[in-house]
Amino acid sequence: MSFSIGTDELLPDKTLALQFESLGDNCELGLVQRRAGVEPLGLLRFAGAPLRRLITALEARFEGIADPDTIHVCQENGEYMVRLSKYDFIYHTDVKVGEGDPEALHRQQVGTVGFLTRKFIGDLESGEKLLVFRQNEPLSANDLMDLRIALAAYGPATLLWVQQARPGHPPGTVVVADDRLMIGYVTRLAARGNVPDLDVRSWLAMLRNAHAVRPGRPAIAPAPAVPPGQRAVRQSSEIVFGQDGNASGYTHIGWSAPENGYTWSIDDRSAIEVPSPGAADSYWLDMNVVPYVAPPALPAQIMRVEVSGELVHTFDPLPRGEVGCTIPGRLVGDRTMIEIVFAHPTAASPLEVAGGNDGRRLAVAFNRLSLRRA
Repeated sequence: MSFSIGTDELLPDKTLALQFESLGDNCELGLVQRRAGVEPLGLLRFAGAPLRRLITALEARFEGIADPDTIHVCQENGEYMVRLSKYDFIYHTDVKVGEGDPEALHRQQVGTVGFLTRKFIGDLESGEKLLVFRQNEPLSANDLMDLRIALAAYGPATLLWVQQARPGHPPGTVVVADDRLMIGYVTRLAARGNVPDLDVRSWLAMLRNAHAVRPGRPAIAPAPAVPPGQRAVRQSSEIVFGQDGNASGYTHIGWSAPENGYTWSIDDRSAIEVPSPGAADSYWLDMNVVPYVAPPALPAQIMRVEVSGELVHTFDPLPRGEVGCTIPGRLVGDRTMIEIVFAHPTAASPLEVAGGNDGRRLAVAFNRLSLRRA
């Protein structure tokens, strides 16, 4: 199945932006995705990754990138940054100096880098996403060739090389060079010292055209309903938290150690992968939770639910007990595992807000989580 360009024109910006993965250099694509309303998890989404170092990392399959001794938390312009010294990558944490503990941030990043690296390699191997590369400086033919060879070692990767518009190539246009390389044009490439100064409109137009003309692209469509008379392999997926539960096989970043009957989500975001209960037009996510509160300093918690980088529901405030929300089937497709991210911006340390001795930034204690076809 394939889409015509007309169908692409109807594709929401949120869905469109999720079809692209940044190869680093800077965070321009990541900011475009944010302004489109999605927050996908990506190893290089907000990273500065010099091209030759990126090629070296690709050739080594990112070996040693998550070694705790090579992950460094540093300060830059009032923000904590993370430097991955193994390959000389650096990226934003969105945590301002003084608003977090550098040691706790380091522990968190060790797990985060490992998870995001595995996810990135999986995306490279699947070939489903368009890989976006941009660079302010001129790109040599040798560098481009080496990058393409390194990507091809993972699978059928398609590279979208973004350049500044010029005569004959106006903003938003895309040229298909071959079956694995496209060149897209935007009004301007953001200056290295002022990346937020980007032209979102021309970026989205270019991404839309790139998706429309991509050779052999996979279709994006809502998940089909199970045909009449055919049983789904699984009607629901159940995750149980705590020391006696099964959640440890599914949780990734943003979780504390399991406790007696529950597991705390911690810091600003926590991610979990849930087995798909089968194809459906929509799903119901059901959770049993206890938000961390400490009145009067912290009277409530906020929790946002994101699937495939798209916000599906906000609990503000998050109540205690049984809560749930609907997940559109189009965000799941034919995936066997569904990535769910919980954003909890009001996570807080009992040490700071209640005078306790627990230094973890607690958000929500999860007892149980289930996903079923609606």
